[in-house]
Amino acid sequence: MKLPVFGFGASRFVLASLVAASHLWSNMPHGYAAYAVWAFFVLSGFLMTLVLTTKYGFDRTGLKAYAFNRFMRIFPLYWLAVIIGLLTLWYYGSVGIDLRPINGEFHMPHGMRDWAYVVTLFPGITRGGLPVPVANALAIEVGFYMLLPMMATSRGAAAFGVVIGMLINLKMGIQPESFGERYATFLPCLLPFAVGALICQYRESLSCIRMPVISCAIWLLHGAVWFFVPGWPWHWGLYVSVLLSAWMVLSLHQQRGGRLDKMLGDLSYPIYLIHTTVAAWFVCACGFARPFMTFFLPAFAATVALSWLIVVLIDRPLSRLKRKPPVHVVEAR
Repeated sequence: MKLPVFGFGASRFVLASLVAASHLWSNMPHGYAAYAVWAFFVLSGFLMTLVLTTKYGFDRTGLKAYAFNRFMRIFPLYWLAVIIGLLTLWYYGSVGIDLRPINGEFHMPHGMRDWAYVVTLFPGITRGGLPVPVANALAIEVGFYMLLPMMATSRGAAAFGVVIGMLINLKMGIQPESFGERYATFLPCLLPFAVGALICQYRESLSCIRMPVISCAIWLLHGAVWFFVPGWPWHWGLYVSVLLSAWMVLSLHQQRGGRLDKMLGDLSYPIYLIHTTVAAWFVCACGFARPFMTFFLPAFAATVALSWLIVVLIDRPLSRLKRKPPVHVVEAR
């Protein structure tokens, strides 16, 4: 029997599941969620550079199609998740239950700035309560979607982004006290996006190091370092994870996944968006302790089931509205 070939779809599903587990399981090993978010950033830098240089190009027509398709990919499902989150927060607020023990940002927005951030995901706006608690990383992603057309123009531009990203992180200090700011604010996240853009520019030259199974296994094993060195994720572990994510992305490029791989990839975004809200639905019955068997497993199963419905009923029909890229694009160097 031939085993299925997995590519970017399955990897995105695993990364989204690791982020979900960090909120649905109280004893989740530390580090994996941060590594997964920055792995998503590396993957986005790679894929956006790939499509810009091989499909959309950099003229006005191509960039308009790129921007429209990114908008259609991100915002319709995000706004749906916002509505579900607001209804959930309203209900639990009406019965006096604070959902911040699940995620500290999971509470009602207050004031025009909070609401502007919730609606637009513009990374320059100060944020408060979030009906989609993972929206901060999503806002960073949206911001770099706007900047990637500059980094994708050449190898030099991508390399310059890597250098600037490294300097920003070093300037902030590689210490546990600065981890939150390094990991979850806009400028330091230039590093993983630029790394993704750079390895995309050199993907042919680096094809000799492609090892899909080994690179994925080592990425996962790296998360286990926390068991032996508890402070590792908050020091240099995040940056080692970027290198391992780059190797994994390079290795999975050109893997021809089948229908299962595609479905797993489609599920990853709604899983990322709604898992915290779904977790809240289990609080009354299971409490905030979030053990693996009685909280994580049913909450994650419900998240996957609802995500499947969202993909089939909403996401795939919306994907038909995306614009086709220009017919002739010469790859930039």
